[in-house]
Amino acid sequence: MTSKSLSPRKASDEGASLAGSVPESYGSTARSAAAAQRDKEERQMMLEEGVRNHYDMDELVTFRVFTMFDGTIFKSQMLWTQTIGLGVLYFIVYFFVLWNRFKNFGEFMGSAGSIRAFLAMFSTLIGLLLSFYTALNLGRWWSMRTGVHQIQEGCKRLILMVSPLTGDDKDIDAISRYARASLYMIFQASQQQANPPQRAVEAGLLTDEEASKLKECSPHLVFVQAEALWAWIGHAITRLHDKGLTKGPPHYCALMAAVELGRSGIATIQSYLETPIPLGYVHLLCWMVKLHNIIVTLLMALECVRYSGGANGFRIVSVFRVTFRAFFMPFLYNAILVLNAEVIDPFGNDKSDFNFSNFDLNMLASQSSYRKAKGNMPACLIASDEKK
Repeated sequence: MTSKSLSPRKASDEGASLAGSVPESYGSTARSAAAAQRDKEERQMMLEEGVRNHYDMDELVTFRVFTMFDGTIFKSQMLWTQTIGLGVLYFIVYFFVLWNRFKNFGEFMGSAGSIRAFLAMFSTLIGLLLSFYTALNLGRWWSMRTGVHQIQEGCKRLILMVSPLTGDDKDIDAISRYARASLYMIFQASQQQANPPQRAVEAGLLTDEEASKLKECSPHLVFVQAEALWAWIGHAITRLHDKGLTKGPPHYCALMAAVELGRSGIATIQSYLETPIPLGYVHLLCWMVKLHNIIVTLLMALECVRYSGGANGFRIVSVFRVTFRAFFMPFLYNAILVLNAEVIDPFGNDKSDFNFSNFDLNMLASQSSYRKAKGNMPACLIASDEKK
């Protein structure tokens, strides 16, 4: 497992340089001026990099693809462990049968065409089932990414529409913190971290008082707690409307629609994480893949013995072809299963999983830019206001 590039604590602390000074009550720790400046420079570099987590497709379509390792399936320890296990079985069977090879062994094995036809029956069915399973999991993965996007957009829309209405930065900070905390708690729960609200306090996203009140709303269910944060945001928007700060019912409805967008993002993620693909289908598919891999290993080991002696002697090309097939197909099927296992829950610590720090950076940067936009209007817009 690969850890994330930025811890939630670091992301939260760095965010203070974008959003302005964060009150101590928010849970932020004291930092030296030099460390804060360094974090600010690192954040600025990250913001100037453009598209995040964008791999170079030019490398993948050239022979340089053979030199890539980090972030690929070849870094999976589980995959190599299973491959080595099948390799041990293959060579044990091969050397044992080769040592005890009996007369007319070729006739006992039958024709190579009949063996290929037998394996093709397995391969065709497993290929179809694996393709369907992979497409289904990738669709679920993208739907969860859409849920994260809804949380981000709900947060940014609210800040965009609220920042011109009030000069109180505490309201905007509260909206931003609660939205980010709701997403952060999902990551913590998915990574099996105990007490996600307290983790959010340690990350500077909630205060001790807020975490305590959140537990009063729901003592245990993290997704309910995350939705409760958006309920708080909804109440804050209603307070602004009651004070007459909104521009009428349509504006208030648009604000509440943004709140519902963020809350529905949490519900979308919850529905996929808590409703996996039926166990019966997944178990049958994995059982068929493992059975296929064992049968291929055994038959190819016996087939290799056929080409390792007898009247025609040792045929190196045939031995290489059979050995390659014995390892390649099981490796490929196991790799597809491992990839599916990684995308089932993209909120963990795998290299291919979502990175909370990237989403947090995006919301913090938007918050900062929306705030600054109010006091940095272009001259043409200011001039048009003066003419009116």
